[in-house]
This record gives sequence, structure tokens and C-alpha cells, in this order.
Amino acid sequence: MCKIRLCLFCIGLFTTICVYSQTNRALIVTISQYPTYSGWEPLHACNDKKILQSYLAQNRFSMQNILFLSESEATKQRIVDGLQKLYNQTVAGDYLYVHFSCHGQQMMDDNGDEEDGLDEALIPYDATFWYIPGKYEGKNHLRDDELGLWIDKLRRKAGSSGYVTVVLDACHSGTGNRKNEQQEYVRGTGAIFAPDDYVPKKGNNPELSLHLKPKAGCSPVTVFSACMSQENNYEYFHRESSTYYGFLTYAFLNVVGKGNASGVSVDGFMQQLVQEMRRLKPHSDKQTPYMECTHRNIPFRVGR
Repeated sequence: MCKIRLCLFCIGLFTTICVYSQTNRALIVTISQYPTYSGWEPLHACNDKKILQSYLAQNRFSMQNILFLSESEATKQRIVDGLQKLYNQTVAGDYLYVHFSCHGQQMMDDNGDEEDGLDEALIPYDATFWYIPGKYEGKNHLRDDELGLWIDKLRRKAGSSGYVTVVLDACHSGTGNRKNEQQEYVRGTGAIFAPDDYVPKKGNNPELSLHLKPKAGCSPVTVFSACMSQENNYEYFHRESSTYYGFLTYAFLNVVGKGNASGVSVDGFMQQLVQEMRRLKPHSDKQTPYMECTHRNIPFRVGR
């Protein structure tokens, strides 16, 4: 009997330790000021960082488990290193939050996996606007293919009891960085990163494209993008504080921060997010957030 009790005690202790060890972790990338030679105009991602810090600190994210990469820290290599660090530290059951507030750009597909012949890319600090043959051909752009591989790795490491949330407050279809006449800032560009004579063609290997889907032993994942592929991602101007924020970032934190998302499904949260963006800009139909996920009907939570 004593042996049975001891065995049950050990099992209970092991379970408690495993639950306790499950952690909220985050990687936050924000870039407001790109180098003057880069061709990218300034954004207000520094303001996104402030409200993200506040939200995470108040919602069980320990600062020691959050990696912030901002401005000149957010180079392509540092971002990759940050993703690797997040992967190394993750254990089964962890909740992971990855956030990018920066510019975005379409670029020529390099492996034939895109139906439209174009990859989407996030723009790290050291990625420049122009394709220059033999000098800069996109090595510092963070392609969607590469980010997709990292998401897949993080899902496997977090396991079926974990969760991965990714927020991309950038876009790839903007017609310009800033609308001076309207005092509106756009996070992205319509200029395709490619040689001048590049004509996008349908990919030869679309089956290679990484699509989010449930996988045995992998965590659920939800990826939020700031707008549809044909839309611009405009920054949001908060009149009371005269401050610009990423529109998706501000609306997303409004919904989760007020507890509105408590107990709702992933689909339900997305509906609330769309409603919040319409509330913030009631007379604008300029952009609609886009979501991809593996599980639509499970409860949505950013962290434990």
C-alpha cells in the first residue's frame, strides 16, 4: 500500500512539475526606422512595441521569456537567431506568440511553390527596397516560405498541448509607403522585388507551398495578417493621444486585452477582430484582416 501511495505521489508530482513548466514565450519584432539607404520610409512600430510590452506583462508573460528585436537589432540574422532561440527554449505545452510590425514586400518566387509566381516577404532592418543584380538579390528578406518552416518547427516543439499565435502587421500590396496628402502610413509596397524584366508566372510546384493544417503531435496555430492580399495595411491614428499604431496590432490587443475573447473560438475571435477594426475606422473599408489557422473551433488564447 505504501508503495502504491508513493507511486501515486510521484505521478502527481511529475504532472504538477510538467504543468508548472509550461510557459508563455514570445518573439516581438518591431521596426520603425530603416537605414536611409534602404529605400524604406519610417513607420510607427515603436508604438506597437510599447502596447505589446504592456499587454504581455499583464498576461502571464515573464520578461525573461520575451525577446524583443527592435530597429537595428532586427536584422535578418538576428531574427533567425531569435526564432532559433525560441525553438531551443520551447518545451511541450508552451504557448508561443510571434509578432512582426514592419514593412512587407512581394518578391519573385524562388522555388515554384506559388500560384501567382510571387513570394511574400517581411522586411528586416537590413533588407533594401531595390533588387540590384549581383549586389543585393533578397538574401535579407524574410520569405513566407522560410517563416512557414519556422512555424512548423515551433508547432512540433510545442506539441499538441501547446499553441502558436503569429501576428503579421505588414502587407505586401501597398501602393506606396506614405500617403502624404492623407497623412496615412502604409506598411508595405506594391513594388515587386525582382529584376526589371521579371514577369510572374504560375508556379511549377504549388504542392510545395506550406499550408496550415492539423498535424499529429503538433500544436494548433493561428496566423493573423493585417489585410487581404489586394489591400493596403494602413496605420491607425489614435486621435486622443495623437499617436500612430499598427492597425492590426492595436485592434488585436484591444480585443484580447479587454477580455472580449475569453472563451470564444478561433473563428469567434476573428469575427470580433473584424468588428473592432470596423469600429475603430467606421467609415473605412480599406482593409480587412486575414486569418489562417489549423483549428477553427477550439478556444482562442494568446497565452496560458
